[in-house]
Amino acid sequence: MRGLNAACCIALLALGSAAAAAPPPPAAPPPADPGGAIVSELVVQAREPGPAWWRVEGKGSVVYILGLPDGAVPRGIAWDRSVLRRLTGANAVIGPPGFTAGLGDLFGVLRLRAELKSKGPMEASLPQPLAQRYAAAMARTGRRPGEWSGWQPMAAGAFLLRASRDHWQSIEPQVRGVARRQGLRVTSSARYPALPLARAAMAGMTPAVQQQCLGWALDDVEAGEAPARRAAEGWARGDVAVALTEPRGFDRCLLVLTGGAELWNRMARDEADDIAAALGKPGHAVALVGLRRLLAQNGVVARLEAKGLTVKGPGEP
Repeated sequence: MRGLNAACCIALLALGSAAAAAPPPPAAPPPADPGGAIVSELVVQAREPGPAWWRVEGKGSVVYILGLPDGAVPRGIAWDRSVLRRLTGANAVIGPPGFTAGLGDLFGVLRLRAELKSKGPMEASLPQPLAQRYAAAMARTGRRPGEWSGWQPMAAGAFLLRASRDHWQSIEPQVRGVARRQGLRVTSSARYPALPLARAAMAGMTPAVQQQCLGWALDDVEAGEAPARRAAEGWARGDVAVALTEPRGFDRCLLVLTGGAELWNRMARDEADDIAAALGKPGHAVALVGLRRLLAQNGVVARLEAKGLTVKGPGEP
């Protein structure tokens, strides 16, 4: 699991009590969005063809950083894979932190999964405008009415969003495949136990948050494929500004959960630490970092610069 997609899986495990039919609950405050504030000076057009790269240099060593789309992209996005020549001869390929769960977590996961279930038809718990949007989105994506009625609103929204993007694909596995064929393994020094994060997320799960999360998922479904395709094509040609326009409504759901923003910051810190550590080894390494976590005000580039390192961008020679 990678980045906020991993947080989505954790969030689905973490949903709490069922929402009974009742008047609409008060809205929760807007979530902190560490990936929303981008350092404007880093939003540039790459000088070379293909996706944008950054680089950090040390004494006799360099780390090339490929900024990746933060989620899946529509199929058919063509991009110049020749930029992956930087993998040749690399002494390491750095990826995002991973998540772990062991056999001892099985019963905890099953308990949390049971709490994802709704005690009654989920649609009956929704205010009418939200229920109408949900029904329209189900019809639009060809899903059977009531298909996810037995789940909580956030889970139903996540399932619907995934179904609407059934044929999309992630760029990162493509890069990992090229690395693997060269005998390289993508690694991270950080591994996070998933079950404690899921339990922490439960603390903030309320009927209001449930409904907000469903609404944010619907925002992304209703946006359709066109804006995501435009952003992905911008990424493919190194246009960072356009690449950052991808729809990200459901990201707000992942961040509003208890611990969501802290997890985002923890991942940025650990990725920056791994990149800095790689500069201690002669030669060159490659790092794969989600574009927003790379360029945000408290993101990976900012954390590297706070360590006294100079990060050169794709707009420089």
